[in-house]
Amino acid sequence: MAVTTHLREVRKSKGLTQKKVAEALLISKDSLSRYERGKQDPRLDVAIRLSKYYNVSMESRV
Repeated sequence: MAVTTHLREVRKSKGLTQKKVAEALLISKDSLSRYERGKQDPRLDVAIRLSKYYNVSMESRV
C-alpha cells in the first residue's frame, strides 16, 4: 500500500476532515490533498507531524 493511500485511510478511520488536519498541522488543505493523492511528497518535518498527529509509525509498509 502506498504511503499516500495510507494517509487518507488513517485520516478517514479517525473521522477527520482534510480541513481539520491541515489546520492542526499548519499546512494548507491543498497540500494535504496532494500528499494523499500521491501528487507531492510531504517534507520530512511535515511527515513527522503527520505521524505524530495520527499516532502512527513512519516505518515503511512494504
